[in-house]
Amino acid sequence: MPRRKPRPLLFLTGVAALLLAPTVSSANTLFTGAFTSDGDVQYFSLLVTSDSIVSAVSLGYGGWASPAVLAGGFATSLALYDASGNLLAHDFVGGTAVGPGCSNGAIQDPTTGFCEDATLSFFALAGDYTLTLSEQGNDGPDPLSSGFLLNPGDIDAGGPFLDPGYPGLLQRTGDWALDITVNGTATETTSTPEPAAWLFALSGLSAAAGLRFKPRRGPRV
Repeated sequence: MPRRKPRPLLFLTGVAALLLAPTVSSANTLFTGAFTSDGDVQYFSLLVTSDSIVSAVSLGYGGWASPAVLAGGFATSLALYDASGNLLAHDFVGGTAVGPGCSNGAIQDPTTGFCEDATLSFFALAGDYTLTLSEQGNDGPDPLSSGFLLNPGDIDAGGPFLDPGYPGLLQRTGDWALDITVNGTATETTSTPEPAAWLFALSGLSAAAGLRFKPRRGPRV
């Protein structure tokens, strides 16, 4: 009986890509996560293959009905950059309350009545873009290479995620949610993984070890 050849370890790249890089094509994509510090930043890479209207809406502060997102997260800041890291658009203010709604289309937080979810809507030529989500007070720099203002830490001495506009500095959470809408053709939207996601990917290696690979014949096309 011939000796079985050892299976290659190429599955690691594929498994990690599936777990860490969600892909969207001409659709809405809801990304969610949680910060542990005021200085945390989430990066999103967007590859636009044709001229498109791209919108990004933070949902974590005031919450959202469908898909369901609980209210209570921190006041958000969004910034968009081109492939060279130049700032194209920025919202670090959010909206203003207009009756029961918000001027920027977000939802008022049921506790504060404020509209601290950031929104962006921009015309994007075909190309690569970077979108950043951070807490208000740690807003996106211009250019991106100059770095964010904060190292991981607290903006307020009383602890992370205190509401900047609420009397008495209401305690919020580090939870965030971001919905990205592409009116055109975007072939890929990826969110930079947090360390916990890498650990989750590695924990799946034992299950992935059962995958079989056929030897490659000839050059890859």
